[in-house]
Amino acid sequence: MGFSVFRACMTVLIAIGLLALFIFPSQYLVRFSDAANETIGHAVRALFHGDLSAASAQCEVLARSVREDMPALERFLNHSDVDALDAAVSRAASAARLGAFTETLEALTEAEAILRRIRGIELFSWNSLL
Repeated sequence: MGFSVFRACMTVLIAIGLLALFIFPSQYLVRFSDAANETIGHAVRALFHGDLSAASAQCEVLARSVREDMPALERFLNHSDVDALDAAVSRAASAARLGAFTETLEALTEAEAILRRIRGIELFSWNSLL
């Protein structure tokens, strides 16, 4: 009788732990990628309005955000994807500082594509199962 109760409790605890592993990292990734995409959008709009200083500031914010969140992202994402994202946003920040419109836009577009790929791979959805 005692072992059955223990086994049932452990089964419930393991199920709760697995559920937490599916929910919390995906919520973190959604919040991070939404904030990063919003910053990318601000930078792109500033670029197209000809405000390179505002675009540079947004790229710096994005690069700092990625660097600060890298340890957490690398816990549950492929390290090469996180490194590619860091390289793209760092390249965008450098190009924006130099006033290179095309290079900045290319790097921001690449960062946006990396974020979209990471979300598509890592987040649970019915479409990814089918």
